Amino acid sequence: MHGQGPGAPGRPPRRRASELLLDLARAWPAERITIGDLLAALGDRGYGLLILALALPNLIPVPMPGVSGILGTPIILLSLMMLAGYPEPVLPRLIRERSFPRATLEAVMLRAQPWLARIERITKPGTLTLPSRAVEIAAAILLTLNAILLALPIPFGNPAPAVAIILTAMALVEADRRMFLAAIAAMIAAIVIDIAIVALLVGLGKAVVSFL
Repeated sequence: MHGQGPGAPGRPPRRRASELLLDLARAWPAERITIGDLLAALGDRGYGLLILALALPNLIPVPMPGVSGILGTPIILLSLMMLAGYPEPVLPRLIRERSFPRATLEAVMLRAQPWLARIERITKPGTLTLPSRAVEIAAAILLTLNAILLALPIPFGNPAPAVAIILTAMALVEADRRMFLAAIAAMIAAIVIDIAIVALLVGLGKAVVSFL
């Protein structure tokens, strides 16, 4: 995973994630974008930006059936690759060929760009040392658990892990230490929230069965 701090002297500053993803969606020449397309377009920015692109549609409602399963599974694989120490994201062909409408990504980014930009304005890029195995391992373990929860069909269970994954991706993209610590707390909280939802649903199910 590459560091995302300020550019080297003499180089233009790296574009912010919100701008890059929106421009990518607007300029894409085909009607559909595969996950492999995203990987090719964003792979040089490391894991963070690709995970961000895959997580955003899970938080912002879009007319795309099964979005959590389609986009949640690649996040699981990316997290496991980060945990294993792969320097760059690599996905199997079956996952790379999954696609979604270009218009969907544009709609998601149009809605997400204003609040992503607000987050970016308060970040302090370069305060988190990257690459760092300690950071990668901590992020990867919690990202994997949150991505599994995201991919599962848990009623009302998507928002918490989606927010946590987005915050983590932003922290990695911006290499922001404070945001990374907040993201770790958010990922732990999301796990607790989804476990509580499952426990509540199981309890309600048992109550209904016993009543019948």
